[in-house]
Amino acid sequence: MNEWKQAYRLATFEIKASIKSFLLILIFYIAMSLIFMLSFDVYLEGKFKFFDFMFMLIFFMFPAWMKGKEFQMQKMDGDLWTAPSIIMLQQLPISKNIIVKSRFIIHAFCSFPFQLVLFIAMPLMSENFRDMMTPIAYIAFLLIWLGLSISVGFIMAASEAGGNFNTSTIVKSFIYLVIGAVALYFMFPLLSENGFIHWTMSLATEWTLLSVIVAIVLSIAGCKYWQADMRKTIKKTEYL
Repeated sequence: MNEWKQAYRLATFEIKASIKSFLLILIFYIAMSLIFMLSFDVYLEGKFKFFDFMFMLIFFMFPAWMKGKEFQMQKMDGDLWTAPSIIMLQQLPISKNIIVKSRFIIHAFCSFPFQLVLFIAMPLMSENFRDMMTPIAYIAFLLIWLGLSISVGFIMAASEAGGNFNTSTIVKSFIYLVIGAVALYFMFPLLSENGFIHWTMSLATEWTLLSVIVAIVLSIAGCKYWQADMRKTIKKTEYL
């Protein structure tokens, strides 16, 4: 717990430095989300097949885009890619565990408020959503997506450790990622013809308790796994 307190204090320096741009982007994101959610009823009626893809792009990727350039992962010397703050912090008498935890706190600060906007907009903008979800099911639905935000989205925080990559490796990784995402997107209809978001709504409604338990397990496992992955990457990467 003491490490988390120290990590929080460390994270506040970066958060304070970017708070002004954060608030401006939050205003833009609220407006964008409200406009985007105007099509949510169309999606629930099965007439907007790409809603899932657009929603998950905004949900998972936007937190990485909203950071200032000086805090984003970028190409350094040679084949080194990392966030500049990762290099700077390692020059200080700070343990790697605290550095790692601080990066996850910053990512949570940059992602959870934006993601919450989307979920507040759902019942506000969609009559179909209000008809389908009870208050308890809505809470379970939120927890499912919080679990996904941590277990999947925290890869964005872990990736800030970077690594020594040449251009061809980066291009190949990007191609594999796109192919994998497209394959999953087109294979999912085999599980549910209504779309991924609609499927998680059904889980929250029909399997409420089980959904909550799985969401909690995903959150804990994802948080521990991506922290361990980031520590491992930091140890093997040549930053100097």
